[in-house]
Amino acid sequence: MTTRIFLFSIVLLFSLSACNTKKEEPKSIVKAKVAQPTPSEKELSESLFQIQDTFQTQDNQPFILSQLKGKPTIISMIFTHCAFVCPRLTSDVQDIEKKLGADADKVNFVLVSFDSERDIPAKLKEFANKHGLDKNFTLLHGSENTVRNMGVLLDVQFEKDEDGNFAHSNIITVLDPYGIIRFRKEGLGQDHTQTIQEIKKYY
Repeated sequence: MTTRIFLFSIVLLFSLSACNTKKEEPKSIVKAKVAQPTPSEKELSESLFQIQDTFQTQDNQPFILSQLKGKPTIISMIFTHCAFVCPRLTSDVQDIEKKLGADADKVNFVLVSFDSERDIPAKLKEFANKHGLDKNFTLLHGSENTVRNMGVLLDVQFEKDEDGNFAHSNIITVLDPYGIIRFRKEGLGQDHTQTIQEIKKYY
């Protein structure tokens, strides 16, 4: 009798355990975003947002670079009378925007004109419409001195010829949300995989 009671107790125990066992659902793995360190004082002193020069946008609105703060920025320099190189460079920037997909709204796209004399806001607006530049793009006109300063800061070489056109380097630069240069890519039709990876670090 004692043996029967013992065996019955064992069976009952296992039955209760089976009834109370819940199937564990597989847990989805969520990769935590790695927080970017706050820039040092030295880095912040080199931020383009320190510049107080005023530009005008394609909508003829005053603009200073610190208005870009809070988002990563893709910035390049062009001029609208350029027949081939600048439209191609603009297309490269648009391709980066396209590859970012829905995340493109988290990024500033800025084109600064070399041509202080001819690229007034209305001309920049015409260029933006012609090339299908959307609301994410800001096109900037500045004084000759302001544009020269931008070229130095972005390490973009340019020289005006006797016809009023410009020979220039073709560089796409990534700024972090603090206006610090984090990456540069030179040339046309380049593979911008790394450019996009750099941008994604900051949103």
